[in-house]
Amino acid sequence: MAKSDIKSRTWRKTRERILRRDRQTCQYCGADANTVDHIIPRRLGGNDSDDNLLAACARCNYSKGGRFFEAKSRPPTPTDNSNRQNTSISHE
Repeated sequence: MAKSDIKSRTWRKTRERILRRDRQTCQYCGADANTVDHIIPRRLGGNDSDDNLLAACARCNYSKGGRFFEAKSRPPTPTDNSNRQNTSISHE
């Protein structure tokens, strides 16, 4: 079995676990989530641990790109239901 097949299968399982954990709800805007986003982007030293991943709709994920949110505008953690709306991402 090729190394890329194992890595791809591992990521697929991780993605499914994160989407299930976050109830398939975008942690930025509250829409239906269909992607997983790195809170700290990999290019800035982020990893694939569950603590660094959250569910995001494609629109928010691609709007964020490789940027990192500062503490004041960081999206809510999956267990924080107090503020599902994050105004730091603009879809316009």
